[in-house]
Amino acid sequence: MKILVVGDGARENALAKSLSSHKVFALSSYINPGIKEVVDSTQGEYFLGEITPEEVRKIISRINPDMGVIGPEDPLFRGVSDEFRKEGIPVFGASKKNARIEESKVWARWLMWKYEIPGRLRYKAFSTMEEAAKFISEYGGSLAVKPAGQAGGKGVKVIADIQAYLSRDKRQAMAKSVNEIGSYYNKEGEPKIIVEEKVDGPEYTLHALSDGSTILPLPLAQDYKNAYQDGIGPETGGMGSISGPGFLLPFINQEEYDGTFDIVRKTVSAVEKETGESYTGAIAGQMMLTGLWGPTVIEYYSRFGDPEASAIIPRIQDFGDLIERTATGHLSNAKLRVDERPSLVWAVSPLGYPLDRKLASGHKVSIDVPKIREIGCDVFFGSIALEENSLVTKGSRALELVCLGDFEESRRKLMKSLSFIESDVKLIYRNDIGSTILEQEEKAEIVRYTYTSRKKRGTLGVSADWSPNGGLW
Repeated sequence: MKILVVGDGARENALAKSLSSHKVFALSSYINPGIKEVVDSTQGEYFLGEITPEEVRKIISRINPDMGVIGPEDPLFRGVSDEFRKEGIPVFGASKKNARIEESKVWARWLMWKYEIPGRLRYKAFSTMEEAAKFISEYGGSLAVKPAGQAGGKGVKVIADIQAYLSRDKRQAMAKSVNEIGSYYNKEGEPKIIVEEKVDGPEYTLHALSDGSTILPLPLAQDYKNAYQDGIGPETGGMGSISGPGFLLPFINQEEYDGTFDIVRKTVSAVEKETGESYTGAIAGQMMLTGLWGPTVIEYYSRFGDPEASAIIPRIQDFGDLIERTATGHLSNAKLRVDERPSLVWAVSPLGYPLDRKLASGHKVSIDVPKIREIGCDVFFGSIALEENSLVTKGSRALELVCLGDFEESRRKLMKSLSFIESDVKLIYRNDIGSTILEQEEKAEIVRYTYTSRKKRGTLGVSADWSPNGGLW
C-alpha cells in the first residue's frame, strides 16, 4: 500500500513510523530526518513544497496513493484532506468543514451550547478590539481572553480577581493587551476575540478516532505548555507530555474518563449534524478537571496534539492499522492493544524558542540516535531540517525524546539521552515533566470534591454571574 503522509513535525514522524509496514511517501516544507528515515526504509519518495491543496493534488496525480494521512491542523483548515476524497482516496484527516471545531473557538462554544454538551464554558465573542477592551475593563469576574480561532496556543491571557484591590489595574493592563490577542486570528468575517469564564484544575487530553460511524477513544495524555521549569514562562506548543499508565492518568479516574469520552462523542455527532459530513480522522478534547463541571472543555483539536501524539502512539500496538481502519471506515472491528506502561516525552528546543524564532533558527545539531535507542528511548524529529548532511534548527521544538516505563526511571533515561545531543547553541528542555504527579493528584481531589458536591445538588455548570444562554452580562 502506498501512503502519503502530509506534514513535517514530530507528530508526523510518529505517524509515519507507525505506518512503516507500507510504502510511505511524504510531503513537507523541509526534509524531516525522522520522516526521511521511514520514507527511505520503505522505498517511498520525499516531496518538498508548500502544503496546499494544489500541491497535494499534483502529488496525488503523480503517485496515485492508496491512502492519505494529514498530520497538522493548518492543512485541514485549507481543505487538503478534501483533495483526497475528491479522487476517491481514503484519507485520515477531518474535512475542511469538520475541522472548524478547532479552527473557530467561537463556533465550538456555540455548538456546545446549541447541543447542550456537558463541560461547556460561558463565553462572549467580539469582532472589534474596542468592544472587547470595554467589556474586559467593566466585567467584575475572572476571565480567560483568547484569539477567537486557532493560533497555535498564542495570545491566551488570564485575569483572576483574587486580590480585589488590584482589580482595576489588572483590567486596564488586560484591556491594553487586546490588540495583541486579536492580531493572532484575523479571518475575514469572523470574531477576533473570545472571552470565557475562567476555570482551574489539572489539564489533560482525550484523543479519539472516528471513521464516520465508530468512535474509538485512546489513552489520555497531558502536555506541558509553559516554556520553563515549574510551569512558568510563555506558553509553547508543548514542552513535553505524559500518557498512562493504562488508559488513564494518575490524577484522572475511570468515571472522569468515561464522562470525557461522552463529551467527545456528543461533539462528533453535533459537528456531523451541522456540516452534513461524516467525521473521519482524529478529534481531541483538551480538557480541564474543574469544580464547575468535572470534565470541562478548554478547546478541541481536529487532529492529534503535539507532543501528545509522541506520548500516545508508541504505546499502541499496530497503530498504523488503526489509522488505515479509520480512513477506510472499518474501525468497528479494530482491536485496541495498549502498553500498560506510561510514557514520558521531553521536547528539546534551541535557545530563543518560543519568543525569538529567528534566534532559534539556523543552528546545527548532532544526535546519536542509535545510542538513544540502545538505552530504551526513541527520538521524533520536529522543527529540524536535513540540509547538506547536517541537522539545522528551524526555530521551534527541534526534537521529542520518548521513553516508556516508570516515570522516574524514564526521567533518568531521558537525562542520559540528552548527553547524546550536541549543538552550537544552548538547548532548552524541562526535566520536571513527569515529576509533578503528586501535586496534580492533590489538585484533582480538591476539584473532585467540589464538582461531585455540585452534581448531588444538581448545580453542575451553574455560575451566578453568567447568563444561562452562554452569554456574559
